[in-house]
Amino acid sequence: MTGDRGRVSTDLRVGCGDDGRVGFGEVMDHPWDEDALCAVCPGQVHDPGRFDVVDGPQPGCRYDSTTGYRREAASGVPVCIHPERIGVRPGRYASAGERWPAPTSSGAAVGPMPTDADALAGWVTALVRHAGPGRVDVVLGDAEREAARSFPAEVVVEALRAALSAL
Repeated sequence: MTGDRGRVSTDLRVGCGDDGRVGFGEVMDHPWDEDALCAVCPGQVHDPGRFDVVDGPQPGCRYDSTTGYRREAASGVPVCIHPERIGVRPGRYASAGERWPAPTSSGAAVGPMPTDADALAGWVTALVRHAGPGRVDVVLGDAEREAARSFPAEVVVEALRAALSAL
């Protein structure tokens, strides 16, 4: 989708259908392990097909502090520079409409609730990221009840806030 200044809009969430095509309005579980990505990867906030993947830093792809990830300067398309971390070959998935490769793994399974309060937010965030469409509220409720049995309320609330901010 092109914005009014020729920039590609990345505001809509998309997903891949059974045929591998990207469709607007759908939300999908990311096929990569978010913990393996760098902190400024567009894969932390965008679905497959909504950003390009290149092999290492490229001229014209600079970090944009307003979005928190790299963008292609001319088009504004988000860009991941670590194909080995995202798990796909380099491609112009958002800017040229190349087909996103079929997933080979759904990422690491979320383990049991941690016993360390400092790790609780990461655990709840991972649960939310692996929740199926329409299941985030159920997953958050279950996580809240389980965490409340082991941690003080303020720790649980901070973990829930962290998970919600990652959506």
